[in-house]
Amino acid sequence: MGALVVCTIYGVALGGAGTKMAPAYYSSTWYEDAAGYEQAVREQRAHHAPSFIYFRVDWCPHCRAFDQMAEAYEVRSKLNELIKVRINPEHGDAEKALQGRYGSSSYPALFVQPDGGAPGPISAKGPAAPFVAQLPGQ
Repeated sequence: MGALVVCTIYGVALGGAGTKMAPAYYSSTWYEDAAGYEQAVREQRAHHAPSFIYFRVDWCPHCRAFDQMAEAYEVRSKLNELIKVRINPEHGDAEKALQGRYGSSSYPALFVQPDGGAPGPISAKGPAAPFVAQLPGQ
């Protein structure tokens, strides 16, 4: 019992000392296309974390540029705090329907959807710091 009290007090002391707390959700997993979107919705319900929805196509040079920026440590570590979905509307009707639901018509198209909230578009333009500043928790 004494060890539990000490650990609890120590944890409270660290939290009050300006120590950054770990995010509620942290994963490098990217869910893919319509089936992945459905899994991401289930993850959002379970973890109450915001979702990051990314519409891209393979032939798009701007999508490839965003993919490269997303690999930067600063961007990747912040994106890991969100449930991530990559959707290629050229992969089928279900993916096209998702694109229509989000109102996406160009590539790349990025959206952040807070837990229980409406999705909002964000810019894919770099450099990394201004992009990260658009993400939740900034």
